[in-house]
Amino acid sequence: MTPKDVQRLFAYNAWAFDRVWGCVERLSDEQFVREVDYSRGSVRNQMLHIATAIERWMQRLKGDSPTPGRAAESYPTRGSVRTQWEQTKAELDAYLATLDQAKLDEIVVGRLAGRGADYASRRSDLLLHLANHGTDHRAQVLAILHSEFQVPTVEQDMVLYLIEADGSAE
Repeated sequence: MTPKDVQRLFAYNAWAFDRVWGCVERLSDEQFVREVDYSRGSVRNQMLHIATAIERWMQRLKGDSPTPGRAAESYPTRGSVRTQWEQTKAELDAYLATLDQAKLDEIVVGRLAGRGADYASRRSDLLLHLANHGTDHRAQVLAILHSEFQVPTVEQDMVLYLIEADGSAE
């Protein structure tokens, strides 16, 4: 992957987050924080997890130890979660802008706390993981919105982003 490929992947990631967020905005405040018996629980928890996972992986990719995850209770509203997402996205974009091919190819070594798993992977592969992780949790949010709250949902396929961004699906 080239630096341009990585930036494009995360531009898609942000586009998809915004599409899913448009569905989330249809929830009431109570529905947004209501616990559901699926994955991370509430829609709030899922959307916050997407942002905090990016933060924690950026710390790892920079060679720092990840800080503990953020307490969902500290984010009682959609606005507070959205603000956190916007801050995280800006930090991610700034970080991605610093990456050249040598940095993308560099091996990053670390340990996943709580999982007992060590990794030694190319930075580009870890970024692919992070983008995929966001897609996974957005899909979970869409499932919750549809099944628990009967909210109309959207597709988040990358080809739709490519058509919108480029006018083609090349």
